[in-house]
Amino acid sequence: FTNGEFRENLTRVHNLVTAAKRLEELQTGGLEKEVLRAAVAFLHSTLEEVVRSLYQHKLPYVAPERLNNVPLAGREISPRPKPILLGDLRLHSGKIVENVIVESIDRYVDMLSINNSTQLVQCLELAEMPHRGLEPHFASLDSLMKRRHQIVHQMDRTNALDPLSEPINDIDAFTVEAWMASVEAFSTELMSRV
Repeated sequence: FTNGEFRENLTRVHNLVTAAKRLEELQTGGLEKEVLRAAVAFLHSTLEEVVRSLYQHKLPYVAPERLNNVPLAGREISPRPKPILLGDLRLHSGKIVENVIVESIDRYVDMLSINNSTQLVQCLELAEMPHRGLEPHFASLDSLMKRRHQIVHQMDRTNALDPLSEPINDIDAFTVEAWMASVEAFSTELMSRV
């Protein structure tokens, strides 16, 4: 569970925000807003990467009933993994059980997507990480995740059914910096608990 990778990712988001501020000074006709939208998408990815790292660090050691939520590598990822049948083990013939567990976690982690604080709490619970005390960050993180969804899936417009009928939503560096501070505070506190 590396703090270095997290810091590098936050630096990249910070660099995008700095670039957006410079573009705004140059009056580039809104180009800075597009850079800020990219920063939001990358910031959300940074948050998800923290949880992915947590999973890789903690899931191999959680209680079996929690580990049962992770599908066997080679099986379809779903909210309710199907029972493992003897034939499923053929895919892993000759492998050490611990390696199959790690491989399964790695594949599960690759598909991880967190869209709100409820899902974030579920992720923490799966990793047997207490979330008490982290709640003050959830409102800001929810706002970030909602905006990222809107940027990525709705072209940053409010009308999902007819997005071109609505203007593109405004975005500013101050808001993105506040989200960045929330991601940093949440992640730093979470990492200190690991």
